[in-house]
Amino acid sequence: MSRRLVVAQRILTGGGQPGATALAVEDGRVVGTGCPEDFATWTGPTTAVTRVPEHVVSPGFVESHAHLLWMGQVRHFVDCSTPPNATVSDILTRIRQEAGRVPAGSWIIGFHYDEGLLAEGRPPTLDELTAAAPAHPVYLTHNSGHLAITNRRALERARLTDDQRTPGVMHDAAGHLTGVLREAAALDLVSRHLPIPSLDDKVRFIGEASQAAWAVGTTAMTDAAMGLARPDATQADWAAYQAAEERDVLGVRTVCYARAPETTSWVPAPYCTPWLQAGGVKLFADGSIQGHTGALSAPYHDNPSDHGMLLYDVPTLAHVMNVHHRAGRQILIHCNGDAAIELALDAFATVLPARPHPYRHRIEHAQMATPAQLERMAALGVLPSFFVGHVHHYGDRHRDRYLGPTRGSRISPVQEAVEAGLLFSLHSDCPVTPLDPLHSMRVAVERKTQSGRTLGPAQRARAETAFLAYTRWAAYLGLREQSIGSLDPGRLADFTVLDGNPLDWRPDQENAPVRVLSTWVGGEERFRA
Repeated sequence: MSRRLVVAQRILTGGGQPGATALAVEDGRVVGTGCPEDFATWTGPTTAVTRVPEHVVSPGFVESHAHLLWMGQVRHFVDCSTPPNATVSDILTRIRQEAGRVPAGSWIIGFHYDEGLLAEGRPPTLDELTAAAPAHPVYLTHNSGHLAITNRRALERARLTDDQRTPGVMHDAAGHLTGVLREAAALDLVSRHLPIPSLDDKVRFIGEASQAAWAVGTTAMTDAAMGLARPDATQADWAAYQAAEERDVLGVRTVCYARAPETTSWVPAPYCTPWLQAGGVKLFADGSIQGHTGALSAPYHDNPSDHGMLLYDVPTLAHVMNVHHRAGRQILIHCNGDAAIELALDAFATVLPARPHPYRHRIEHAQMATPAQLERMAALGVLPSFFVGHVHHYGDRHRDRYLGPTRGSRISPVQEAVEAGLLFSLHSDCPVTPLDPLHSMRVAVERKTQSGRTLGPAQRARAETAFLAYTRWAAYLGLREQSIGSLDPGRLADFTVLDGNPLDWRPDQENAPVRVLSTWVGGEERFRA
């Protein structure tokens, strides 16, 4: 039996005992919280005591929508992000350097380009990538994960010609392939030819990502779409998570959802341990607004003829949902645009009344949810998970380019969700944006864009709301509230020590950042700054 007493300036329990200054842990679980005197008789000569009198202890943060394996894997791709790349030329230089390092004919894979941040306002072209690496197939993924661009050698490897008419495979005015691929059906045509990481590699990626999660206070994660990188990888990804658990490499408590766009898609059997859980399924109703594939009811501000892409119609989506719903699987459906959210809610409305159950189906990102749609979610028992980082990372462009000032100011309508009586989570979608729960919470409170402007002040959240959306409510949306998300008795002793109190943040002021000093999982310290 192991015991530890943690004494802090304040314990943010996420549940009861709001004024606690002591946390008692036994064999990896919370015994209770209170003041140090409450545990005088419980504390014995073998009890370890951790004193952080000037600091704050919080439940470990629960990342409700990210991609843990992919988060580790992209660390080994060519970095196409901005910064450090300011221009297309910068990216091409990196591609040329990689071509000089790896054997001819091997794939060059890059991640995280964002044409909106590059000086030219565009991505590298097919011809530029071909010239940079003529002997290598090149595949660069947009930072949203919903688009990619290739060179000619990659199109040849995938046997794509100008006659290819799959939706999302883009052609120029003369009918020639541009190398641009939009959304899963198009992406899969090339991604299925990418090299498959070995089981050992995937386990290593999961371990590296777990350690990165500890550094930002995250103790529980969600892989929101196993098999996201290629259509046939779901089963192999699940095997990698199981192997990572068996080898004691999986360092954060992870629930995994299978990418399951069809009723015949492979989904893991029920499985649940303190470290790993098989969740339900992940569907996609649309794409990304910054890629012009998010489905909008009104056209894009910068293209009046473009409404984005809906990936289902209502009858087809309802059929897929019904199969998973009847099998008892929680459904997560990606919806950025309001047209996609309406599609998903129409499908849920045909499925749920016939067979209601408390599986807490979810709308992921919910970026353009309207007040009426939030009310529909509340009535249907469907919960939103907000990618609130859109406000910081893309808010300026959404306001000025993609959506216009009126719609742009309403992205991630957290406060309207509160008014609709909804519980919800906040998430990063890492590696789309960096995993940093404290930054995401602060964005929800302040709604500051990269330029420092406030976007939609009416949607600013109270600090306590943002905190709960990354702790207790996030656990609830993942069906894990009985074990994580708070420091109530009986919960797993997952917590982080902070150098400040995020509950002190105020929407109408410039708030100082709060840093993670240490992260503990099961009562054991896993990270120290």
